[in-house]
Amino acid sequence: MRLRARRLSGQILAFQLLILVGTLGLGFVLALVGTQSRLDDQYEERALLVARSVAATPEIARAVARGDDSGVVQRRAEAVRRSTGTTFVVVTDARGIRLAHPDPRRIGQRVSTDPGEALRGGTVLAVETGTLGRSARAKVPLRDDGRIVGAVSVGIHVRALRRELNTLVPVLALYLSGALALGVGASLLLARRLKRQTFGLELDELAGLVQEHEAMLHGIREGVVVVDPAGRLRLVNDQATRLTGLRAQDVGRRVGEVAGGTPLGALLAGESPGTDELLVHGERVVVANRMAVRRDGRDLGAVATLRDRTELDDLVRELDSVRGLSDALRAQAHEFAGRLHTIAGLLALGHPEDARAFIAEISDADVGLRHEIGGRVGEPRVAALLLAKATIAGERGVALELASESALDAELRDPREVLTIVGNLVDNAIDAAAGEPGARVVVGLAVEADALVVWVRDTGPGVARADREAVFSPGWSTKAAEGRGVGLSLVRQLVARRGGDVAVEDTEDGTSGAVFTAWVPGAVRDGAPVPSGSAGGVGPDDAGSA
Repeated sequence: MRLRARRLSGQILAFQLLILVGTLGLGFVLALVGTQSRLDDQYEERALLVARSVAATPEIARAVARGDDSGVVQRRAEAVRRSTGTTFVVVTDARGIRLAHPDPRRIGQRVSTDPGEALRGGTVLAVETGTLGRSARAKVPLRDDGRIVGAVSVGIHVRALRRELNTLVPVLALYLSGALALGVGASLLLARRLKRQTFGLELDELAGLVQEHEAMLHGIREGVVVVDPAGRLRLVNDQATRLTGLRAQDVGRRVGEVAGGTPLGALLAGESPGTDELLVHGERVVVANRMAVRRDGRDLGAVATLRDRTELDDLVRELDSVRGLSDALRAQAHEFAGRLHTIAGLLALGHPEDARAFIAEISDADVGLRHEIGGRVGEPRVAALLLAKATIAGERGVALELASESALDAELRDPREVLTIVGNLVDNAIDAAAGEPGARVVVGLAVEADALVVWVRDTGPGVARADREAVFSPGWSTKAAEGRGVGLSLVRQLVARRGGDVAVEDTEDGTSGAVFTAWVPGAVRDGAPVPSGSAGGVGPDDAGSA
């Protein structure tokens, strides 16, 4: 049976306690060794002071020089030993023979440790083992009238060292116990803090989370950008780099430094709504969403997701063209059926002349509109679109006209893009003017260098000043129907992709209605006229090709 892995906080606590106990134990041992070494030095110095005081006693020096056999040296040495609390005070002659010793039986015997250094005039400090056991001792020469006549050796048994050391052990142990308790408390607090910062996840869960994180970020087709609470980039995956131009090197920099003053910067900084926002980067159209992240009441920053909808926009434009064709065909079919019914009725009532006059009237009207559009708009697809929109407008009771100053006789770089811009602006104007008395829509086209200028004026209710920016936002519409409010937003993003602009203003004469003007740089090839054979009149079939 597989054992359950220890909790992360428990493992951290166990390792910290192990390190703490080991460190304190080593410190305790080192402290004891250091204390013992200092005590050895102190007792050696104490023994040295006693030895020097004995060696400085003239009576002892003269007695040793005479080869004392009266016991003066022994008595004086023992008196010093008892008064100083040392373990022994040994006095030898120049041959190393004891003249004083705590054990009188050893008087007359040679000392157990080498007295040579002291007899040569040196001073010896050492911890040695003699007949009385191991002790800290000092040896000094004994002089009489400047001549070395013997040596004095004073020692303090290690038992005294141990007794003093034992009095220090509880103090050290208390100190180390306090340090251990403090360390355990700090380790517990650190373990709790780490647990809180890792949201209670264990080691295997964290490892799995990192693997899933990497797999997800590099495996999905959506761009992901993570921003921390301070507004710094924390993550930019490969897809986000492709869609926005942000680089992995930008991680750690503030949003304002890498994308300040751009729609992307406003989205990442939380200055825009952050829901299905359309962004344009180069030739790509991106849908962006931003979501703030909070955990246990803490602000953890935000995550922005980016989806490439360039292909979708291409499909939308194709669909718009197909829808325009369908609407135009339906309107033409309806209008044609109405005209046929009128002609059939006139003939049935026996008014052939009136029927011929009606046919001539509608023929002249259709030919006049076709000639007007075909004469001013050299691009056949745009002309066909305007004819189709005129038919649709007429069905809704709106008169569509071409501005007298209109002229488009240059080749377009991307006709589909222009068709989408013109078609959406005209559709928006027809929707606004429909139902109004004397409803009318005027369309204007002009070329300025390599830029195309499109303006559409309607006689609808107009756009309030407060809504003139919002009207280009995705989903904004005065209609309640679901799915509306896309056309003008699409126009803005297509124009912005070219570096242009689209705006709405009041009509020049101050009447009701609005004027939408789009400036599209780079839409026209410089000095390139419409290819021969494509300009001129637009036949009936051209309206159906929009």
